[in-house]
Amino acid sequence: MNQAETAKLSELLEQWNDADEFSRCIEAIEAIPEQERGYFLTVKLSRAYSNLAVLGDHRAHGTDGAVDGALIRHAIDLLESVCTQGENDPYWNARMGYSCLMAYPSAATAYEYAKHWLDLAPEDPNAQKLVRDCEEYLEEEKALEIDQKEREEIIRRETPDDGKRVICK
Repeated sequence: MNQAETAKLSELLEQWNDADEFSRCIEAIEAIPEQERGYFLTVKLSRAYSNLAVLGDHRAHGTDGAVDGALIRHAIDLLESVCTQGENDPYWNARMGYSCLMAYPSAATAYEYAKHWLDLAPEDPNAQKLVRDCEEYLEEEKALEIDQKEREEIIRRETPDDGKRVICK
C-alpha cells in the first residue's frame, strides 16, 4: 500500500470504529496480505479484535460484561507480534493494557502496560485513568484474597479434627 492508500484506509477505519463496526475494520485490514500490513495496520487490527471481543459490533454486548476470550487473545497475539516496534509506543501500550485487562483474571499484567503508557505519555488522561482503574482492581483482588484466607482460617479453627472426615467422590 502506498502512503495515500494507507491514509484513506486509516480514515475509514476511524469512521468504522467510531460507528462500532469492528467486523468491517477486521475485514478491510485482513483483505491486505499479512506480510504487507506492517506495524500500523497490525495494531489497528488488534484494536478492532479487542473492541469486537468486548463491545461487539454496534455495542451488541451492551453492558452484559461478556468478553469473547478467543477474540481478545487474538488481539493480544497480534500486539505481541509487533512488540519490538511497539514497546515504546504509547498507543501500543494502551492497546495492550486494555486488552490484558479484559483477558486476564488479574489486572497485574494490564497495570504494567498502563504504567509504561503513562511513563510515555504522562499528560494523557486516558493513561492516567487506566492506571487508576488497574490500581483499584488490584486492591479489590487483594481484598478478596485476604477475605478468602480469613474464611479458610475460620473454617480450620471451627472444624473439629476428630479423624472423621467425609470425602466426597
